[in-house]
Amino acid sequence: MGEIIQSLKEFVWDIIGYLIPGFALLIVFNFITPTNIAVEDNFLFDWNIFDSFLIIVISYLLGFVVYGITIFKIRNQDLIISEIEKRFENRIQENKKFKKRFNKYIGSKHSRFWQRKFKDSSTVKSARSFLTDNGYKDVNKMQLNEMRNILMSRNPEMDEKVYTFMFRSSVFDHLSTILMIVCIAALIQIILSLFGSEFFFIKTGGTYNFLYSLFVFIIPLLGNSKRIFYSISQRIPFSNLK
Repeated sequence: MGEIIQSLKEFVWDIIGYLIPGFALLIVFNFITPTNIAVEDNFLFDWNIFDSFLIIVISYLLGFVVYGITIFKIRNQDLIISEIEKRFENRIQENKKFKKRFNKYIGSKHSRFWQRKFKDSSTVKSARSFLTDNGYKDVNKMQLNEMRNILMSRNPEMDEKVYTFMFRSSVFDHLSTILMIVCIAALIQIILSLFGSEFFFIKTGGTYNFLYSLFVFIIPLLGNSKRIFYSISQRIPFSNLK
């Protein structure tokens, strides 16, 4: 019975995890998209029959799109940061002030930055000793994610707490992705307007331009919140040894 309930919880988390970002994307684009480019209601059957159910399905499917773009964003962001780090490697190693500034403004944006200090912390050392004492071999060769998986399997009670922080992290990440899409769309619209195009696929004007500008400053704030919750979700298993 317990396994069935756990499976049901995971299923619900999965549905909600895709539904929320998809629904958010749908709301945002419904707000910023002009009505003149809307698809006419001229189909084989009446879509109104499905009404709310159709919105749920579309939101769920759009959630996969947002997830895909978010993964693409994270991978490319990590690649760019790693490339910058390689180019300034000598200066980072020799100049402590430059290293501190680099990590604060650039390096900390890498998705795995949290691991650098944490892997040498007393918490991880205690976890390694704990696993060694419980009969696990080659613990010193294990990566953090391998240790984390073992610790979570030993203590299923912490799953809900971990999933909660992971969920919060995902929400912040997907919101930043959606706002990024909006900002890119607004930039394309501005460029088309400068070239004299009369095609408008996104609303512009005083209020909307102000919102798009505001989104540019909100995106990094959402990214910082995402990294905080993500690092917490990764550290929890190391702090609850059983």
